[in-house]
Amino acid sequence: MSRQLPSLLFLLLSLLLTLAGCGSVVGPHHPGEPLVTIQGQMNPTADARITGPVRLAFVWYPQWLAAEDTGGSQGGPVDVVTEDVVYQGSFPANYSFHLYHPPPESALKPLGDGLQGKGAFGILLAYQDGNGNAKLDTIPTNGAPVDRIIGSSLLAEPTSAAFTVIYVTTEQPAETGLKPGFNLIQAVNSENSAVVPLDTHMPLTLTQGGPFYDALVCEAGWLTFMFLDVCGLDGGIIIEPTKLAVDGHVTLDGAKARAELEVTLENTPLQDAAVTLAGRPLPYDVEREAYVLEEEDTTLLVPGGSFELVVNAGGESIRRTFQMPGDFDITSPAADEQVSASQPLELRWTASQGTDEYYVSFSSGSAGSSTTVGEGSLSHTFDTRYAGPEGTVQVEARIHSLDVEALVMVALVREQAFTFAP
Repeated sequence: MSRQLPSLLFLLLSLLLTLAGCGSVVGPHHPGEPLVTIQGQMNPTADARITGPVRLAFVWYPQWLAAEDTGGSQGGPVDVVTEDVVYQGSFPANYSFHLYHPPPESALKPLGDGLQGKGAFGILLAYQDGNGNAKLDTIPTNGAPVDRIIGSSLLAEPTSAAFTVIYVTTEQPAETGLKPGFNLIQAVNSENSAVVPLDTHMPLTLTQGGPFYDALVCEAGWLTFMFLDVCGLDGGIIIEPTKLAVDGHVTLDGAKARAELEVTLENTPLQDAAVTLAGRPLPYDVEREAYVLEEEDTTLLVPGGSFELVVNAGGESIRRTFQMPGDFDITSPAADEQVSASQPLELRWTASQGTDEYYVSFSSGSAGSSTTVGEGSLSHTFDTRYAGPEGTVQVEARIHSLDVEALVMVALVREQAFTFAP
């Protein structure tokens, strides 16, 4: 069973900002059997144009969750592992990538936040070899990209498709789910990040690439190009401040509408913006620091329907139309069904049209767990060994906006209560 990780793991993206340095490249010839084999399928996006061979590389980074008092550079070496395997022709294509060695000592740093020993994290990258040397070249701080990175296991939508490999040297607190050695983490950029079996198939999306992808091998650090002129990457467009922006969530839970939205003008939070959702003005809640809607028996939101969000402030205006996920039902367990607590609980539901992912949860007394699954999943199994006499399951169909001015998640929630057999 997958284990949900504590909230400290969700700081991954911000911590990656401090990555720096690069190290050795492991050649294609490896003795013995692989310690870990990562496998899955490469799929191009609709706008990707894959015109040449695609290679894979695995990059170890040392700074993930490192203790603050380790001293020295806040980055350290990066170890790039390459294989002499080329994928070309038609896609999608199945892939396998073998790791024959643990990360080098230079990539292992003391862990903080209650974790023990040392650790490193790794990302699988897809790239096109610009200079024909059959390896992924890192980018010196004052240099420029040589190879073109077009896929990353870290940068994925939905977040349930984002993966990383975590290596730790010693036993960790049981609640993390981490074991000494290699650990595969799914939904790494989500609050539902979890340890999954190492043989879990890991999708890898092939894209047009760009600065965010190439910066993963920038020796100055991943996101440094957004603030400084490094690695020949143009961050000017990316860091141009958005004058007016809104982000948050809008949820239809049964017949209850909930919304919590933050409005900023040039990155400064606003309390005096005019915000309307489906024509309904939203008041500003000082305690939540957000514009809030809570309405029972609502008619504002309809499963499968759409609504308009309008924000006006500082002479600027945002007007967006959002789609609600399509209606769906929980099919198991049923309301009148008695479930055996001695067996795993299989939660099943029908498909919600337009959904990016599902957030599913189970609770019963002091027992419970939750996770995110992909849009194609219509079931999930929970461990119920410590459940009480009654239980509740919930499925939340989500649609994520990728609009930088309106980063709003829209969700439709279905809940089912049931009992356990005595």
